[in-house]
Amino acid sequence: MVLCPAFRPARRWLSPLLLGLLMAPSVQATTVSQEPVLSDRQTLVKGNGAEPESLDPAQIRSGFPGEVVLVDLFEGLVSEDGQGKIVPAQAQRWETSEDGLVWRFFLRPQLKWSNGEPLGAQDFVYAWRRLLDPAQGSPSAGLLLATGINNAQSIYAGALDLNTLGVEAESEQILKVTLERPVPYFLQLISQRPFVPVNEKAINQFGKQWTQPGKLVSNGAYKLVNWVPNERIEAERNAQYWDDVHTRIQRVTYLPLASLHAERLRYEAGEIQLTNKVALEYYQKTKEATPERIWGLPLLGTYLYTFNLRRPELQDVRVRRALAMTIDRHLLTEKVSGQGEQAAWSLLPTMPGYEALSSPLALQDQPTRLARATTLLTQAGYNSAHPLKLTLTYNTSENHKKLALAVAAMWKPLGVEVALNNMEWNAYQVAKDSGDFMLARSFLFGDYVEPSSMLNSFRCQDPQNESGYCNPAFDGLLQQASDTLDGNVRTGLYRQAEQLLMDEMPAIPVYHYNQMRLVDPTLRGLPVQNLKGAIATKDLYFSQP
Repeated sequence: MVLCPAFRPARRWLSPLLLGLLMAPSVQATTVSQEPVLSDRQTLVKGNGAEPESLDPAQIRSGFPGEVVLVDLFEGLVSEDGQGKIVPAQAQRWETSEDGLVWRFFLRPQLKWSNGEPLGAQDFVYAWRRLLDPAQGSPSAGLLLATGINNAQSIYAGALDLNTLGVEAESEQILKVTLERPVPYFLQLISQRPFVPVNEKAINQFGKQWTQPGKLVSNGAYKLVNWVPNERIEAERNAQYWDDVHTRIQRVTYLPLASLHAERLRYEAGEIQLTNKVALEYYQKTKEATPERIWGLPLLGTYLYTFNLRRPELQDVRVRRALAMTIDRHLLTEKVSGQGEQAAWSLLPTMPGYEALSSPLALQDQPTRLARATTLLTQAGYNSAHPLKLTLTYNTSENHKKLALAVAAMWKPLGVEVALNNMEWNAYQVAKDSGDFMLARSFLFGDYVEPSSMLNSFRCQDPQNESGYCNPAFDGLLQQASDTLDGNVRTGLYRQAEQLLMDEMPAIPVYHYNQMRLVDPTLRGLPVQNLKGAIATKDLYFSQP
């Protein structure tokens, strides 16, 4: 294993949202044919967890606070419905060549931007080229590279011009995409937020200010009308949206509340109808007394602690393994996070076509694991006379703090001295981006439902690689997988790659995420199966009590 030459870590986010409950009364998907009885109130207030760092689709990664807003403001060629299935969106239909290398997307007729101007295939060409533009420094550039679009890799390496990207407007309504290799999950990739069109005229006119209210031109079911930093973002129904006739929520507000207590109080006061998360104590109380106020689904993500492998104390794999095996994940998920999460002994959760790796450690009791970890640390040169000293960084959250305190206590019998470093979200992101940490609370989310969406973050030069991990053998396995059309063979390569990560331990998986929220019992249309966790306001409505 070698270290990556430069830190270019992910800006990701999702605080512990939780797994397991599928509360039937609150997750019924709706269709227009059901003709629901609507409430007179059709305004929604959502807890958003934190302040979005941007509303530019090229600057957002999956799970960020900004993505919650962008789901409503922008729409791509295709999207995921409440069942997690790919459905037509801005594209009415598509076709592909027999070899899977050429795709044509046929846009819906008379698409418009929120300002009423026509939207065409060239707007997608501009937006996708912009993702690779070095001037943008987009954290989602790697996502576009994963699509296998012709010349993308060479453009990203600086060998070719942006206009050679294999995306072209054959007409106003036909977008042609040429791939270098077949990508079985291509539609899942382009359903993600960075692949939405953006308005070139607004960007040229306003520069970096183009995402401000009154300047932001979008194409989703809603348009931005107000943004008071650190207080609220407001959007209202976009009359120019192609399916506006079926949009029911008139106005949506997003509140950047990091405090679970503050969010709960505003929920109880009726000011919030959909929270971002739920405090453990309140979750347990509400689940027992009024379960219809709890809604949740599994997520394609893992809560973890990332090692900074540039720090000399953490370059010995025995140290990393000792720290990893000493964490009692079952205790953490049952007593600390406590909302039905699955303890994680592997980086990837189970997903369609891929079963999570098993670990012998999961079957051992805590004293056995502790004894093994003590031996490993001693072999690495640490003891009571020379203790291992760590700083654990996490972003402000009651849940993160509780978990960090519990983990530090689990490491104490090893003689490890842990200093906790609590940082506000933006400062925490800067610290991780610059490599200014030893061990950081972090997260691994899939932008699309496929193992590569999570494994790619550990490649040597991946923009989302925050640990500094670099193993050419690992990268080679992922490259083989990307070139393999046989699903079974590809899965086997992914399993080998993940096992390498678990052997070398650049990060400690703690649990696999859920999302768990407090919800107004009259709110309908929430997803019933969607590992990405996206909740589109256009699908929601309030019924009569």
